[in-house]
Order: sequence, then C-alpha cells, then structure tokens
Amino acid sequence: MNIIPHIFIPCTIGLIIFVAAFFKYPRWAIAGMIIVKPIIDLTWEYNVVSDINYLKIYAGIFAVLGIAYIIYHRTKIAQSPVNLIWLIFLVLSFISIFVISYDTPLLDKVDYFLRVLSGFVVLIFFAFLFSYEKDKKFVLSIFIIAGISPMVFWLINVLSGNPVVSNDELMRIIGPYHRFWQFNFYAMQTIFCSLAYLAITNKSRAKTENTDKYNDKVQGIHREHRLSKFSLINVGLLLMIVIGIGMVYTCYSKAGWIALFVCFFLWFILRKKLWQTILVPIAAAVFIFVNPFRADFQTTFQNEIDYFFYNADTKESVFRGRLVRWEVGMVDFNDLPVLNKLLGAEKLIGHPENYYLRVLWDTGIIGLIIYIALLCLTGFLLIRAYVKNKDPVVLTGILIFVFYVFNSIGSYPMFNPAFQWLMWGTVGFILSERYDDSAE
Repeated sequence: MNIIPHIFIPCTIGLIIFVAAFFKYPRWAIAGMIIVKPIIDLTWEYNVVSDINYLKIYAGIFAVLGIAYIIYHRTKIAQSPVNLIWLIFLVLSFISIFVISYDTPLLDKVDYFLRVLSGFVVLIFFAFLFSYEKDKKFVLSIFIIAGISPMVFWLINVLSGNPVVSNDELMRIIGPYHRFWQFNFYAMQTIFCSLAYLAITNKSRAKTENTDKYNDKVQGIHREHRLSKFSLINVGLLLMIVIGIGMVYTCYSKAGWIALFVCFFLWFILRKKLWQTILVPIAAAVFIFVNPFRADFQTTFQNEIDYFFYNADTKESVFRGRLVRWEVGMVDFNDLPVLNKLLGAEKLIGHPENYYLRVLWDTGIIGLIIYIALLCLTGFLLIRAYVKNKDPVVLTGILIFVFYVFNSIGSYPMFNPAFQWLMWGTVGFILSERYDDSAE
C-alpha cells in the first residue's frame, strides 16, 4: 500500500467522515462530497493501491452508498419514466461490461460500471432527499461553492505569470489538475448555477421591496440591510461568472466555446432579455473576426475549417484525431456478428472520446437506442417543465443538459462523477415528484 501521510491521512479521514455522515445527514454528506470533489481531484497522481486513487475510491463509495440507500429505504424508483429507462440502460450496461466484454480486467469492469451507476444514484438522491420549493438556493449553492476552489487554482496559475499548461499547440492551462477539462467543467457549472441564483435573488429582492414599501423607519433600516446583502451576493456571483468565462476561454475547448455561446443565447432569449440576447451573436462575431480572439479561434478550429470548407488533407487532425478513430472503430463494429452489434462488442473496440459511439460499441444498437431515448425524454420533460412556469432553475437544468449533450460528442461525461452529479442531480431535483405536485 502506498502511503504518503499528507495525502493519505486527510483523504482517508474525509472518507470515513463522509460515510458516517451519510447515514445520519445524507443531504449534507452529498453536498460536502460535491463541494470537496475538485479538491480530491488534486490527488490524481497518488495511487493508494495498484492504479486505484482517491478519485475512484470516493466516486465508487458514493455509488455503493446510493444503492444501499435505495435498498434500505425501499425507494419507489419506478414512479418516473426517466428512472425506468435509466434502469434498462443500467441492465444493458451490466450485461455488456460483465458478461459480453470478456477480455477486460475485473477491476476495470467494476470501475466502468460504477461510473455509469453514479448518474442513476445521484438522480435518485436529488429527487428524494431535496424538496424542490424549499431547497432551490441550497442546491444551487452546492454547485456554486464547488466551483470556488477550481477558480482559485486557475487564478493562481494566471497571476503567477508562468502557468502550468498542456503539452500541445493550444497551451491550455491545466495545473494543478491532470487535464484542462476540469477548469472548463467547473467554470460552466458555476456560470449556469450563478445565473439561476441571480435570477432567484433578484426576484426575492423585488418581492421584498414591494412588501416593505410602506414599513416604518426601523423596518426600513432592516430593509436596507437586506438589500445590501442582496447586492453583495449579486456582485460575488457576477464576479464568478466573469472569471468562469475567462476559464472557459483559456481551455480552448471547441465544445466548451460553442456550448458557452449557445447556453448564454438560450438563457437570455428564454428569459426574454432582448438586449442581452442581441449581444451574444455580436460577442460571437467579435470572437471570430477580431484579434486577439480571432487568432485563438483559428488555432483551435483551423484543422476543421481547412478540412470541411477547403477540402484540405487534414483529416488526421480533425477533432484532434477523433474523426479517424470514429471511422476506424465503426469499420470494426460493422464487422461484428449481429448479436454483438445489438448488445455490444466482446471487447472494447477503442477509445473514440465520443460517448454516443462508446455506448454503441459497448452496449450495441439496443443500448444506444435506450440511451438516446433517455436523453430525449429528459430534454422533453425539462422543456415541458420550463414552459409550465418559466422557473430559472429549470432553465439552468436545460443549459446543463445542452452542455452535457455537446460534451458527449468529444468526451465521456458519463464517466466523470462530477459531471454525472451536476447533470443527473439537477435533472432528479427538477423532475422529482415534489416538483410535479407543486407545478399542478
């Protein structure tokens, strides 16, 4: 066993506290886990046993405790159609991982399945442990606070003048994480949740002003104190949004940049903010055509522009080599027997960095159909919920869903516990039975 005291001791104590707290204070334990996760991610180089690090241990324990919670409380998970489709997808994933995929080490199989299971578990947690009407700010605060430490790490890198960057031409800021993806994800998470919190806070502020309009002098002093508190919250959240935009920019992620513009446009147009909506395409035009942004845009998208618009011979570099991998993998998939095409390959075909292809190759055509059905139903229910009452929290759920769909094209968000917790936790919270009751 590899023991480095300054990592092993606090991480192990934290794990014990989380497990102990979970059975008595599950809401707070889950909140603590989500908030501490980006700090745990700093230990990615430290393996406790074999290639098992604390990232895997914490995420695995989270999933296992979720199953224990569901069994112990006899949670009625079949009440929601989203839950039912999730269960079918889990069964297909289990069959593919543990039965069909024979040429894979057992620990890798367990790791793979626990990553997928984590999404279903957090969906149930947020649907049954949190009250939609009472816990809106609490849930948003969990994800906002979780973004503070990555922002601090990013600022330290930027202000140092000598940031730790990736080993490629894009020079993405990565340190102290393993990949730039961490900064991109936590920045987007913070932006989305801060927008919703601001909308809720401003709504509460307007309501407070109307309620206290005719109060006496003493109550007026209290009102000024409350308004001052509202202003501090607004300034803090706006600052985090600005820093988050800077983080996304320096990640030079195609999916991140596109998702950022799309999500801001959706937020403003659905919130009926006319001038802000107009500013989004203007900002996009400046980003594409005006230096220094233009130079960064060309560096990031040049291979794709040359290949798709000028028929240049840059296929091997399109989407950083992913396009070639997708094509080669599909050739291998098409050569499989019919049974494997339907239920998944006997072993992993490759690593496409595309979750839709990952599902197709690992769980077959049936698995992909179920997964697409899960996404379509989730998107439909989120949109329907927003149409009913124009709730900014629901709109944030839609933005997170769009971000998830975009990122699935070039990465594996379903394999990342933090992304799972954000995506399916938000979905479970919004689409819970309590919310449906209150919406009627």
